Formats: sequence, structure tokens, C-alpha cells
Amino acid sequence: MTRNIKFILNNEFINADVNPAGVILDFIRDNQLTGTKEGCKEGDCGACTVLIGELKNDEVVYKSINSCLFPLGNVHGKHVVTIEGINQSGKELTPIQQAFVEEGASQCGFCTPGFIISLTGYLLSAESLDAKDALYSMDGNICRCTGHNSIIRAAERITSKFNKLTGQSENKIQVLADYGFVPDYFLHIKERLSKIDKAEFHREVNGDSTYFVSGGSDLFVQIPDVMMKSTIKFLYDNPEIKFIREENGHILIGSTSTVNEVLNSKIMLTYFPSLFNFIELFGSLPIRNSATIGGNLNNASPIGDMTSFFLGLNSTIVLADRDDNLREIPMRDYYLSYKKTARNGDEYMKYLYFKIPTKPYYFNFEKVSKRTYLDIASVNSTILIETSDDIISDVHISAGGVSAIPLYLRKTRDFLLNKTLSVDLIKDAVEMAGNEAAPISDARGAADYKKLLLKRLLFSHFIKLFPEIISIKDTVID
Repeated sequence: MTRNIKFILNNEFINADVNPAGVILDFIRDNQLTGTKEGCKEGDCGACTVLIGELKNDEVVYKSINSCLFPLGNVHGKHVVTIEGINQSGKELTPIQQAFVEEGASQCGFCTPGFIISLTGYLLSAESLDAKDALYSMDGNICRCTGHNSIIRAAERITSKFNKLTGQSENKIQVLADYGFVPDYFLHIKERLSKIDKAEFHREVNGDSTYFVSGGSDLFVQIPDVMMKSTIKFLYDNPEIKFIREENGHILIGSTSTVNEVLNSKIMLTYFPSLFNFIELFGSLPIRNSATIGGNLNNASPIGDMTSFFLGLNSTIVLADRDDNLREIPMRDYYLSYKKTARNGDEYMKYLYFKIPTKPYYFNFEKVSKRTYLDIASVNSTILIETSDDIISDVHISAGGVSAIPLYLRKTRDFLLNKTLSVDLIKDAVEMAGNEAAPISDARGAADYKKLLLKRLLFSHFIKLFPEIISIKDTVID
């Protein structure tokens, strides 16, 4: 075993004896790669965006992440690409950089490297080029002075000019190198990564407190200094807990599956086709690329979107201790008090599972936040209903932001169960849900406002799922 972290930074092999609880942003800037900027250091602005390349199925797969929140312990055996790494000639601009110049898409330039990196990552990962998808790839990159219209034009110019690029060859990286989007050294990254033994890295830091770390997108916002002097057990690259599969009438999701992997899973979309419509409500693309389900759920935030989502599916959490002894806890019983779960200190979340609902069933997620995108919820809610001849045969409802813990609406569920759907039933259920909630006034809104929001979101569930039974005019609240 070795403490050293080995990875490729642009075209340079790194073998560093550093604290793996440090974030990659600090490492690259300390090594004079200052094109990657430090902005909010909360994963909000995208100025720190880099690409992470990882060997999967004998190919290097790239994705954009926020380097300000991604721990060094997670880059062992990977390729890290900064803005300096996509144009090493120092003479000619890449086509993306040239498009930004010609469209006037950079003013102060602080945010520009993040946009360039995100678009380059899109070309590396896209099966075909599309202007809408190119814009989506820059989700999470914010420009405060140039204005986004010129950036949009630059992205459209790239997709229009090179719209047949990715279909020209089975070796996409070869084509991108030929056209100057990436340097030639990219052609040898797969071979170089394959020579790094990922198993040899001892993924633990000794310290006073113990933390299990996956993507780091919560912990490195909240307590970055604490992480540097704590015992950290890195889970992110553990293949045993990174999966999404269907098994015996259930869907099982490993705790290190990222939010993006879940939201784009063919298995999940098969049973919840509306899921794709909710994607943009869950953070930004770089955050979704690194944030994991286990990290999100165990952060125990009462307003976590994925927490609401899986609580509404009546999930069960499976914990493992250091000897791999397993313990199951229904998610509705997992949260004990504010930020406190039933997990013991030596346990980590291995996976969760939930029953595939019986047809006909109806599913919906709702969220209200101060901003539509890139914001945490004031109140959110998820509902899953199974029916038989308009009789509710099963139902599960979650509510976030209206209690000290993610709230499973038990009384409302019991009230609805085995009853025939009607306007009066829905109105009574909404009132009952309001009585189950116990919000507090804070920066996200006053307590009465949050309770009203919860009622409106529950009405939204039913209006969206059962428009033949209830409409907006039926939902006037006195």
C-alpha cells in the first residue's frame, strides 16, 4: 500500500505524497495552473470546472466536475484536465476558444476557462452534436459580465460547424485531436491510465474524527478545514457499491452512484419516464457528476432533493460495518433528528432499494426554491400512488423543508389508503399533511409560508397526475 496519489494532470504524471482530503483546485493552483479559478468554492459558479477522465470498459470517459469540492483522494488513477491542458501549443486557439473570440463571448475572462472546459467535455462525451445539449453541458457555469447570449452563439457555432464530427470515426479522441479540439497527448491517456494500479492506493487519512467520503460535494462546502485533519475513508471508487440494477421486483442503487447516473439510468427511466424532466432541478451538471446518492442521503438535510425523491419511493437503506455485516433500515425511520441518522459511526451506506410499483402507478416530484435552478429547496415533495379502479391501493408521500428531518407523511398516507380518489378526499389529505408538518421560519421562508407551500405542492401532485379528477379551480385554500 502507498499513501501517494498517482494521476495524470494534463500531460504530466503526478506521484504526490499529499493529504488526499485536500481538494484538486488547491493542488492545481499551487502547481501554477492558475487558469482554473476559485470563485464561490461552493460548486455554484463553475469557474473551477475541470475534466476528470476515467477508464471504463476500456475507454476513457470524461466528465466535468467542480474542482473546488472534489478531494484529491478521488483522482487517483484518473486524468485531470485543466484549461492549460487542452491547448499546449501556445500558438493556435482550439476551435472552441476561437468561437468564443469571434462571438465576443469573453470579457473579464474569469469564468471563460470553465465554459471552455465544459464544452470540450461535451465534445469528448457526446454521441452526436446538438446545440441544446451543448448548452446543457455548460449547466453550472455562470458569467456575470459578458452576458450569456454571446456564449450561446459560440456553442451554436461549434455544433453547427462540427455537427458530423463525432460520427466520423470510432476513435472520437483521434478525430478531436485531428481537428485541434484537444492535444495529441490525449491519444495515449488510455494506455497511461491502465498502468496505474488503482488498488495500491491506501484511501484513508488518520485524524481525530471519522468521515466516509464519496463525491465530497456536501462535506467540502460545510467543513473543508475539518476534513483536512480527520480520518477519511474514501468510498467514491469502490466498484462494489457503484451500481444500478433491477432484482427480484426491486431497484437497487449503490451508494456511490452519482445523481447523474441515477437520473439518466435506463432502468430508472423505464419505470419513471418523467424523471428526465426533473434533472435540471437537482443542482448543476458538474455537481450531479460528482455528488452521490449515499452522500446526499447521509447528509440528512431536511430539504435534500434526492432525499425527498427516495423517501417518496419508500426506500430501504442498507448499512454495512467494517466486517461487512449488513443492517437494513426503512428510510422513513432513518432520520432521528436534525442532521442525525440511525447509522452508527463505523457503518456506511452500501446501497438502497425500493419496490418497483405495480401498474397503474403515478409518480411526481415538486420543488419550490428562490431560484428555479442551482438552488436548494424552500419546500419539496415526492409522491408515488398505485391505484385500482380509482381506489388508492398504495401511496407514499415525502415532504422536505417542513420539519427538522426529511418528513414521511405517515398519517396522510394512512388516511388516503384504500379510499376512492375524489376532490374532497384530496382536500382533506392536503389539510392533514399541513397538520403533520412543523416548519420553522428561516432564510428560506416563514413557517406559515412553508406550510402553505407544502399544501400547494400536494395539490400540484394531484392536478398533474389526476387532471380528470381535480383542477386548479378546485384547490382554493381559505
